[in-house]
Amino acid sequence: MQLIESPHFGQVTIIGNANGDWQASKKGYSIIFNGTVAEGEHIINICNGPFAGSTEDFVVTGHHNKWLSTQLSAIAHELQSRLNCWPSSGLACFILFSRLTIPLSLTRMSLLPNLARNNTMTKNEHLPCVVHNWLGERRIALSQIKESPRSQINWPALLLSSDNNKTLYRAVDVTSEQSINDSPFTLLAKIANLQSSTPEGVIALEKLANLPLSHWLACSTQSNLLDVEPLFFNQQPEKNAGIWYLSDNHASQYLDSIRLSLALCQQALLK
Repeated sequence: MQLIESPHFGQVTIIGNANGDWQASKKGYSIIFNGTVAEGEHIINICNGPFAGSTEDFVVTGHHNKWLSTQLSAIAHELQSRLNCWPSSGLACFILFSRLTIPLSLTRMSLLPNLARNNTMTKNEHLPCVVHNWLGERRIALSQIKESPRSQINWPALLLSSDNNKTLYRAVDVTSEQSINDSPFTLLAKIANLQSSTPEGVIALEKLANLPLSHWLACSTQSNLLDVEPLFFNQQPEKNAGIWYLSDNHASQYLDSIRLSLALCQQALLK
């Protein structure tokens, strides 16, 4: 996609919606999303059209709003074909500004939101994040960074390491006697194909969640990783239930650990 008549941004800081304190950058522009509230001359707010009650793909408030909304829409449609679902605003924004080859920083955004449901949620309720293909978004973001000038992009939260993700790593770096007969990728596909929640299905998910990372890495291929991406999102949860564990309060508690193992496999293959 060609970027036409790009405004001058200088440098950009993209601030995601994850937990944690944040402040606008003192240089260039700061990008915030959806419900984040802030005021400032160089703060730009980008909303999903439906979130803002609009039929447009994106509603942008602040400088260069028309250019940004047009470019973000075009990039989102391009990404949709690579993700097999609509991308998050954060990824669309990252791809746009990374192609401008300007200094770019990203905070409060790991592309790994929590898939664990609250125990009080009913079957017809869904987590807002479940509509996006986060593993696919990480695949695209990691590839984009690999292709970009090394000094251009500062995104420490994207790259998983034992130093900055100690809580997450406990789930996949355990010493475990768990063993399975199939490849973990094969077992995950079998679990996803169950028509509804069963005790056996939940136990199998728990086993995968506690499986050492080395088991996943031993079976990991680009093809396997692409095959399991659809097993962690449901683009239209208001219309169909999707894979059973995405709407099961108990089973969903094991999903973040499994998905983290897969995200680490992605990184290993890209090195």
